[in-house]
Amino acid sequence: MLDLNCPQTRQSLIAARMEAGQPLIAAALAEELGISVDTLRRDLIALEQRGMLRRVRGGAVPVTPPLPPYAIRAEAPEPALGQLAQAVAPMLAGLGTVFLDGGTTMNAVAAQLPDGFEGLVVTPAPSVALAALSRGARVHLIGGALCPDGAMATGGDAERAIGAIAADLCLLGACGLWPSFGLSAEDSAEAGVKRAMARASGRVAVIAAAGKLARHGRHHVLGLEEIDVLVTDADKTATAPFRAAGVEVKHV
Repeated sequence: MLDLNCPQTRQSLIAARMEAGQPLIAAALAEELGISVDTLRRDLIALEQRGMLRRVRGGAVPVTPPLPPYAIRAEAPEPALGQLAQAVAPMLAGLGTVFLDGGTTMNAVAAQLPDGFEGLVVTPAPSVALAALSRGARVHLIGGALCPDGAMATGGDAERAIGAIAADLCLLGACGLWPSFGLSAEDSAEAGVKRAMARASGRVAVIAAAGKLARHGRHHVLGLEEIDVLVTDADKTATAPFRAAGVEVKHV
């Protein structure tokens, strides 16, 4: 039997979970181990000092490298994106106006718009606009300074233009999605545009490959209470906190 009174034993257990790529929620883990949150916090601090994890509000996430530049991601998109895009397509049927975020995930979604889609695609990302146009969709491109991370327009003019449009659905990609922090982005200007699109929409769906559920970006975008649907290839264990928060989860 494990001696959980021993810090080394607890930390080895926590480190093993981190190596498996599992994010940790402090309150739940402390209860599972039968220790106080303060004790767990000391363990997390010790592991962070050893480079084993990164502490975030409410727990810890594995140490992960920064996302590659957009140009590299666009040349070699994640294999899961095609499957995620196929799962999103039925959600768009019959809608009038849809916001599509920037990034490689939305490139894939735009490239698989359903046949005969008659709605209007609104996007701040030129690559997404061109992909949607190639599918025969009507497209409204939001202008502004392009953010290098997501290759999308950002800034006050872009946010004001978005605020003047009412959409049925907003589809957002994710730099990170963490239960206690919600949807996050690496760039603050990009986070502002994502928020503007979400607030101008009747519903919000986040499209995130499994790895994004173990990431925590620098800038908060939306809380879980502001997200209606999560489309992901992550397993049910990884998505349990989102379902518990009232988010509808679509597994692919």
